[in-house]
Amino acid sequence: MAMPDSKSNLRPSSTRRRVATVIALIGIIVVAQRLAARWPRSVEVSYEVNPDITELDVDYLDGDGAVVSARFKQPDSKTTVFHQNLRLQPGEYRALVTLYRAQGLATEHTRRLIVPSEGAVRFDLREIPTRSE
Repeated sequence: MAMPDSKSNLRPSSTRRRVATVIALIGIIVVAQRLAARWPRSVEVSYEVNPDITELDVDYLDGDGAVVSARFKQPDSKTTVFHQNLRLQPGEYRALVTLYRAQGLATEHTRRLIVPSEGAVRFDLREIPTRSE
């Protein structure tokens, strides 16, 4: 009777283990890449306005509606730049901006925001008409 070769029993098992490890690592990498693509990013946004603007409302919209909203009130007429830090998922958003003047006039404007963006995003709202676009 021939003795079974103990080395031959270990090889298929260790090969299967290595293949299983490689497949598991590939799966983890694929899942991590997909999660990273949807993970929220920090975005710094600034709005430049005229000194006669007393209030600024911003709604960030995607296809489903408002994702983030903010309201800024100007404490004095010296403030002409408002800053905001957001965390948004990568994608394209519409920023619906409503400007309020001391005379009670309100105007709405739409700007496009793409996340992720490099550096701070600046919306220049100084040269806008008094009436809505």
